[in-house]
Amino acid sequence: MAEPYCGNCNYQLKGLTESSKCPECGKPLVEVLQRGPVALHGKRYTSPTIIFGLPLVSVALGPAEGERRGHAKGIIAIGDVATGWLALGGVARGIIAIGGMAIGIVSFGGMSIGLICFGGWALGGIATGGGAVGGIAHGGGAVGYIARGGGAVGTYAAGGGVSGTYVISPTRRDPEAVKVFDTINGLLGSPKLSGGALASFKLLAFAVGWGIAATLAVAAIPALLVLLELSKRRKVSSDGFR
Repeated sequence: MAEPYCGNCNYQLKGLTESSKCPECGKPLVEVLQRGPVALHGKRYTSPTIIFGLPLVSVALGPAEGERRGHAKGIIAIGDVATGWLALGGVARGIIAIGGMAIGIVSFGGMSIGLICFGGWALGGIATGGGAVGGIAHGGGAVGYIARGGGAVGTYAAGGGVSGTYVISPTRRDPEAVKVFDTINGLLGSPKLSGGALASFKLLAFAVGWGIAATLAVAAIPALLVLLELSKRRKVSSDGFR
């Protein structure tokens, strides 16, 4: 007789006699109990082009080849877990990382960690998010050496509710804090917000614009290296053909 397994998560159910639910995903057994070969519907792809010891493109999504979750590793990596120069996945780690949890020089994610990071929760050198912790932090709640947000805590802090050595708040305006934030606004071109219906939209557009600019700047370096390597290979191939 074929072994029983969960049709939702592929968990092996052999020997499970006292539970009405799958111990892995919690689904009722009456809904997910299956027998027969475990169905693997994941995707795997590795490009034949190898650069600096890594495939140019690696894709690993879903269960396949004996893995419950795909782990992609390449210059461009796309997977449940992705590691690469450009990584996209549930967990993404790379120079540029985009995912549910993202760790990279530039990162975008529900939880984002990096030198420059954007996310629901962000931790990094320059952090922007619903909750942000960093050297320079901006968010709904922000904690950092320089912090700005609805609630902000820092040496230099600006926001609705603030705590810091030098602050800008509805009831206090320290010259030291004004100087620091005016300098940052001047360098980054931050919009001057005085309230109003468009304030949040302007701030969002500003953060997205700088996020795109930072991503392109960081991506240019590995992209140039890849192009140089491909160009070198074409030249070698062409010389060999001659």
